[in-house]
Amino acid sequence: MVLPKMARKYFEAGRKAIDSERPPEELHAFRLETKRFRYTLELFRPLYDAELDGYLKALRGLQGALGDVSDYQAIERVLASDRELKKQIEHGLKGKLKDLRQSWKAFDSEGQLKRWRTYLASDHSKPRAKGPTRAASKKVAHRVAS
Repeated sequence: MVLPKMARKYFEAGRKAIDSERPPEELHAFRLETKRFRYTLELFRPLYDAELDGYLKALRGLQGALGDVSDYQAIERVLASDRELKKQIEHGLKGKLKDLRQSWKAFDSEGQLKRWRTYLASDHSKPRAKGPTRAASKKVAHRVAS
């Protein structure tokens, strides 16, 4: 199954990227990975039930936190020559990184990967009638004959 495998790889990438010792480029790569994973799940939306919306919401939250960090990193690069502003941005970036780590910790809490994989592997298709059922057809035929 493709989606459960993607979920496993996504969680592994997140655990690696969120590690405090990683360079900013890895966070940016993980941000892109988050977008790809979310967009892929959205493509499969018609095949899943409404519960998928909760999973997508969690990914959007992470995507937002990663975007905040990315914005601060971009501003930091642009303002590299202004020491005072750079200090303020570095302080803000630390706060955004802390928020991101807390978001990831909640996202990757105990059993979440298993929950994701189980959900994505489950059959969420609903039986769809292609027309009236045999019983309904008999009722209609009976009414017409009466």
